Amino acid sequence: IDKAYPRLLGGWAFEIADPAAGRILERVVPAGFASTVQSVCKKDSQELTEADRRAVFAACQATECGRVVVTHGTDTLIETAAYLGARHADCLAGKRICVTGAMRPERMVDTDAHFNLGVCFGALSLATPGVYVCMNGVVHRWDAVVRDTE
Repeated sequence: IDKAYPRLLGGWAFEIADPAAGRILERVVPAGFASTVQSVCKKDSQELTEADRRAVFAACQATECGRVVVTHGTDTLIETAAYLGARHADCLAGKRICVTGAMRPERMVDTDAHFNLGVCFGALSLATPGVYVCMNGVVHRWDAVVRDTE
């Protein structure tokens, strides 16, 4: 969701930019919605380590907010949701956490980032405490999601 593709000499590469959620929320803010955007880990999700997931967990645990959106690369989004979900009952009880990403980064014209973030807002307003994965208009519990490989 946060990838950017700057033009470099010798070809294209990507970098992880500032949180896309902040740019999206500047344009579209749900009524009565207050938000804080925090950057925890600027990495391609394929490079995430156990320490990175602990940092995401610590940020979710430390916030006083009861509703949390974690934006994440799609390659290992399910693994991070499972990491959070397995620790939810003991350490994140009472919080609603939605993990989402985008198949096409927010900076692209045909991105799904705005839509997926919007689905998270709706899910957080209705869901019971727990960890969820929100992608493509569908909300799954962390332990019931299956990767669509097509």
